[in-house]
Amino acid sequence: MEANFLNGKIAIVTGANSGIGKEIAYALSASGASVVIASRRMELNQQVALEIEAKTFAKILPLEIDVSKEESCIRLITETVNCFGRLDILVNNAGIGIYAPLDELSTLSFDRMLKTNLYGTFWCSREAFKQMKKQQTGGYIINISSLAGVDAWANTAGYSASKFGVMGLTKAMADEGKRYNIKATAICPGMVATPMTGVEGVFYIQPEDIAQTVLYLLSLSEACWLTEIVIPRKGAE
Repeated sequence: MEANFLNGKIAIVTGANSGIGKEIAYALSASGASVVIASRRMELNQQVALEIEAKTFAKILPLEIDVSKEESCIRLITETVNCFGRLDILVNNAGIGIYAPLDELSTLSFDRMLKTNLYGTFWCSREAFKQMKKQQTGGYIINISSLAGVDAWANTAGYSASKFGVMGLTKAMADEGKRYNIKATAICPGMVATPMTGVEGVFYIQPEDIAQTVLYLLSLSEACWLTEIVIPRKGAE
């Protein structure tokens, strides 16, 4: 792909102040896009924004956003458009995982995962889809799902339920978006070495791998529509 192939594009990345989201935000800005860093911790958002701006000279807008709240997701799209005038790319990356045996999984924990992983993805996608449809210039919505969205294991009932929901949402959105040239893809990685997972080493997928996958999707021609990419880690899954 060409350097700066995203020049003039406006992108949002949720959960973008660490781990996978931070790497995606950096990769997008290094490729020419202006990027909105949307996460709950504003101080960290601002710190990451300054760090990325210093490296890429791209325009970065940090916003304090809680995707588990509908009004916050609506405000995310509104403030992005107010600042940049449009929206071309949405990466729904924010997510949480709470793992427990089914008979010990609380309703509160189950609800937290659904609100963040599924409802947050739905609310942000719905508002982004509205804006992209209005612009009549297409767009791309990329959802960071998980292998737990295509398979399931013991102690992942709540997490898998939320991620399976993301997969259904993505595929329906992709089909609906065809007439408006709005693409939708779910990226489903195995265990990624991030602060959230607490794992590291060469046998784990790196956040940079996910960021490069996002760039790959964005570089594809309008004729190529992928609804999911599954990335198992080496020697596992």
